[in-house]
Amino acid sequence: MKIMAGVLSRFSFATENTIEELKKSSKNENTSRSTSFWLSVWQKWCREKGVNDEIQNYEPAELNILLERFYAEVKNKDGKDYEPESLKVMMTSLDRHLRDKGYNFSIVRDRAFISSKQVLEGKAKILRESGKGKRPNKARQVSKEEEEELWSSEKLGYKTPESLIQTMWWLLTQHFGLRGRQEHHGMRMEDFRISRGDDNTEFVEFAEGPTKTRQGGLNSKPRQFQPRMFKTGGERCPVKLFREFVSRRPQTMQECGPFYLSIKNNRRQGDDIWYKAQPMGVNKINSMMKDIISGTSLESSDKRFSNHSARKTV
Repeated sequence: MKIMAGVLSRFSFATENTIEELKKSSKNENTSRSTSFWLSVWQKWCREKGVNDEIQNYEPAELNILLERFYAEVKNKDGKDYEPESLKVMMTSLDRHLRDKGYNFSIVRDRAFISSKQVLEGKAKILRESGKGKRPNKARQVSKEEEEELWSSEKLGYKTPESLIQTMWWLLTQHFGLRGRQEHHGMRMEDFRISRGDDNTEFVEFAEGPTKTRQGGLNSKPRQFQPRMFKTGGERCPVKLFREFVSRRPQTMQECGPFYLSIKNNRRQGDDIWYKAQPMGVNKINSMMKDIISGTSLESSDKRFSNHSARKTV
């Protein structure tokens, strides 16, 4: 042991904080958020029932009985049943928490929990039979006619800084299949380049960073080719609009820096630079679709539009 201590003392090691940060970064943010949410639902139910909420401290037989009650009784904050799809997410999230805590059994796979899983299966079936699970409020795609209205009303286009950056968001989501929020937040100018193909056709190439489905870990497999957005000609040409957007950025940020920049609200007449050397806020990116349909017939439509509508339109 003394020899080992002497050897270790010769080297400089990463701090415990650094190691913990690396462990944390290995986990998907959305997955961690889901686990935390459903654990809080479990803890709230336990407090209301006056039972211990440390789920990992129960023996399998005891936890199975408790989960039967929990699955049967759990409600959302409005006192209503969760959607059937959410019930499976709830179970797998609690199972993930147990696994992280070193629990030796799985509430999803092990026979010790077969009866509690049957309760959850039965509840999901009854909810579907009663009409749950149809998700009437889910985001809808944009039809060709609706998209045409967005262009003709200049909510999409290049004549204002608002319409131009909204158009960039719309086109990138469409051509590269991006999720409407998460995958836009960290995009940078360095992720894009304009190139030409063998037939001399111009295109914008996207060097995709880590995403929800491609998280960049040890088992990450790079794409065989990078996604491309081709030149089409005309006023709505994606490459032309991309060049216009780049030209409206500060000179020092036309090849680098955050892709989405804040709009300069106090521009002088004739000012060709429309955007500040300052990243656009996350909340602004998250409400992009809401801003795009504002003032159009889509805003008052019975259909629900959200950022996810752009990706669904693909």
